Amino acid sequence: MDTHLNHPFPPLQALTSAHLEAAARANGEPEWLVQRRKDAWECFSHAAPPEWRRTNLKGLEPETIEPFAAPQGTGILWDETLAERGIIFSSLTAAVRSHESQVRATLGTAIDPLRHKFSALRAALWQDGIFLFVPDNVSLDIPLRVCYILADGSRAIFPYSLVVLGRGAKVAFIEEFTSHDAPAPALAAPTTEIFLGEGSSLQFASIQQWGANVYHIGGQSQVFDRDATSTWVSIALGGQVQHIEAEAHLRGAGSSLTWHGATFARKQQRLLTAPLLRHTGVHTESHLDFRTIVHESGYSVFDGMITIEHASRGTVTRLEEHSIHLSPGARSDSIPGLKIDTNDVAQAGHASTSGQIDEEQLFYMQSRGISRADAMRMIVTGFFEPVFDALPLEEVRESLSAAVEANL
Repeated sequence: MDTHLNHPFPPLQALTSAHLEAAARANGEPEWLVQRRKDAWECFSHAAPPEWRRTNLKGLEPETIEPFAAPQGTGILWDETLAERGIIFSSLTAAVRSHESQVRATLGTAIDPLRHKFSALRAALWQDGIFLFVPDNVSLDIPLRVCYILADGSRAIFPYSLVVLGRGAKVAFIEEFTSHDAPAPALAAPTTEIFLGEGSSLQFASIQQWGANVYHIGGQSQVFDRDATSTWVSIALGGQVQHIEAEAHLRGAGSSLTWHGATFARKQQRLLTAPLLRHTGVHTESHLDFRTIVHESGYSVFDGMITIEHASRGTVTRLEEHSIHLSPGARSDSIPGLKIDTNDVAQAGHASTSGQIDEEQLFYMQSRGISRADAMRMIVTGFFEPVFDALPLEEVRESLSAAVEANL
């Protein structure tokens, strides 16, 4: 796959709009995209840092961020014969040239690129990524998978996933983020925008397994048309700091979402997930189940919000977050919220629980000949099992279970 904007630019603090424009034009980008990058850079240059009370970015200094460092690879595994069915699965760079009208109609419309300083940075500097288009009434039985890799020695990566499903389309899509431990702070700033056409069905998994010293500052969004359905799995196991803003907009009548999340924070990790679920269509439905384990000195934040807007009627929604503390020094904050602007709600609620592993349960298992370490592993993997079971690929489920067990 071709890379994008991989010229030897100066660090972020020395980068200018002129650098950005020259690189975009050298890559043959259309005028509208060049202008969007310039507008986003202008916003980034003048916007104040966002006031994120629970996300500490002090270790990430602008002079150490080196944009346009070539990723080690954007790996796409798929059957090329699927193109005969009208499916497009290509680099986003190539799609800008070969399917410009489709990309232009959707790119940057689910996530406001000027929302804050980091969303503007992502919109200005995205390197490459993928474009997935599934035509009307086309179903795929095999998952499509992309892996974004931060190369050893790289200090920044800005991948972009753009997914568009036609009417009645059906697909499973997995995006993974991985790297070795970074010797110094590095920035991973991905963007994912997904558009579900009328009656379409999606299984989507986003799996974050960066190495130490990686700051994961990303945005994700799914937009639903009438009767579209999605199962979304969000998993965070790696990185030094995570601040991920994930949004689902159920604007189409009868659309529905089941959203599973798993976070495992250990050592000095600080992992924040901020899901926002917007109900604007009538008779929409959502169920969110997020599960967190904190170990050693790990810290996790779940900052979830459901909004039911005035035009929505007959909404059914439920948000739950449950956390387990494995160590006295581990911490978690859960901030579930529900905002309702209509009197016509079928069902709405949220819940949060937090606690230690039950010592009586451990004692019982040990009395049956199971070692304490094995009992801990069984409880932890059982806690995450409903999340991992929702993943669309067995080898991914097995790999994640092994990764969790290795961290205990």
